[in-house]
Amino acid sequence: MPLMPGLSSQLLFHILQSEQSILTRTDQKAYTLLSILGVFMVFFIVYYLMMVINIFIIVALAIYFGAAFLAIWSLMQTIQPRIHRESPPVDDNSHQLDPTFFGGIREYRTGDDYFAYFKNLEKDEDRILQLLSRQVHALAVINWTKNKHLHRGVYCFIVAISAELLMILSTFIMKGLESLSI
Repeated sequence: MPLMPGLSSQLLFHILQSEQSILTRTDQKAYTLLSILGVFMVFFIVYYLMMVINIFIIVALAIYFGAAFLAIWSLMQTIQPRIHRESPPVDDNSHQLDPTFFGGIREYRTGDDYFAYFKNLEKDEDRILQLLSRQVHALAVINWTKNKHLHRGVYCFIVAISAELLMILSTFIMKGLESLSI
């Protein structure tokens, strides 16, 4: 006999799978942007020695470093967001531990205790739907927070890379003008 044949449970599982997929893609994007930013920072170190210091370069350097630090901070917040988790409601029939996240799962003494909890839960479809709903909601809050930080990180990344490319372009123009005047 299937545990939960209802349409609401199928919908919750679909949403849960979608939220977990978004979570994974968001982290992958943040890691990729951090890697690309690191590569561009190496380019900056190579071209820094060739830069002709002027007011434009000084302003662009300030913008570059500010945006790069904000991008790194935002992307790290994407990977490791700070979420204030709400405590699960407590009633006479509910278990104090949250059996849907690793923090609650690890609080069970053994895997058999964890199994026994779910075996007893098998008879209460409403409680199962409540647990799944809380998990879906918690993942949605995490995803919202991650995406907020990712968007901020992307904008800062674009500003940092643009400032760096403008500094490199300025350096090539200044070096080119110097070579023409010689």
